[in-house]
Amino acid sequence: MTDDADTRLQTSARGWLTLQLATLGFAGLCGALKSGGTGGSGAPRAVEAVAGVLVLLALGVACAATYLVARIAWPVHAPRTEDAVRAGRRLRLGIGLTFLAVLLVAVAASTAWWPQEATSQAGAGAGAGAGALVEVSTTAGTWCGTLRPSGGDVPGLEVTDGGQTVDIPLGEVTALRPVGTCGA
Repeated sequence: MTDDADTRLQTSARGWLTLQLATLGFAGLCGALKSGGTGGSGAPRAVEAVAGVLVLLALGVACAATYLVARIAWPVHAPRTEDAVRAGRRLRLGIGLTFLAVLLVAVAASTAWWPQEATSQAGAGAGAGAGALVEVSTTAGTWCGTLRPSGGDVPGLEVTDGGQTVDIPLGEVTALRPVGTCGA
């Protein structure tokens, strides 16, 4: 290879190094965000653990890729002619590892879209979740309990009040308000 080819290889490596450093920073940022603790995604603990491992693996892969490309971008000694072919292979390997690191971070980040569990499931009691209690008023009376869609033919609400389930058609609801506790 000629000096011109070596110069083009170094220029290309320097351009890719910029992208790799951005990838390295992104993987580190995702790792910091992933360790944010509870309140994040609703994913099971095992899935979150796998995502954490994937972020750490992506960080390691990005470091290795950056090292490979940096050796080409700024060589410590003048490259020999036969090293130009190997340098080209190392550059391609570093670029491939960069894309692998981005893929690993994307897969790890996908756990943020894990579906959340419903706070009040069928058959849940009055204390199913914070803010799950409501007071429903109709012309026939007032009920307090957890609220969920009615299972009847007419669109309505179903309130579980003290173990008793009341099915209320929407047309009969005169007031609906969230409450902290029933009977207050």
